[in-house]
Amino acid sequence: MAEKTVYSGKFITVTEEPIGTFLYERAYLIPSVQVIPFTKDGKILMIKEKRTIEGKSRWKFVSGFVDKPGLSAEEAAQEELMEEAGFVAGKLKKYFSFKDNHTFVIPITYFLAYDLKVKKKPNPDGEVIEEVKAFSIEELYQRVIDGEFDFLHEASVIMKLYRDRDKIKP
Repeated sequence: MAEKTVYSGKFITVTEEPIGTFLYERAYLIPSVQVIPFTKDGKILMIKEKRTIEGKSRWKFVSGFVDKPGLSAEEAAQEELMEEAGFVAGKLKKYFSFKDNHTFVIPITYFLAYDLKVKKKPNPDGEVIEEVKAFSIEELYQRVIDGEFDFLHEASVIMKLYRDRDKIKP
């Protein structure tokens, strides 16, 4: 028997698939983007966002779902950068894509953003951005080591950025 959709919402679809004697469940998140904006001096801008659902604020990359009809991942990345950090990128470069095929399928495309120009758009999520701050890659790496980034995506991407630091700086 094939995979069957048991729930479909705005952002998540849940399926079931019988394989042998097991009933496998899988959750699919719609595609999203994460943007890693670089300042002229090679620092990375991060946003401190109030995460009501998590009950706290945390530092994170600019990010969002690719959920507007007809919008490409690159266009969604620029939109999120303007809404969350107040910049538009003169140059946007795809860094890598990630899509696992496990129980939770989370397709994410990561972009490096260079040549930033001030351009703010209203954030449809409301005023949830508390601060935009530039960090060196080395400082972010140390914060991961110190346990400050408890969200897997930020921590793993920071480690990758640290590894690639000589190749990706402006």
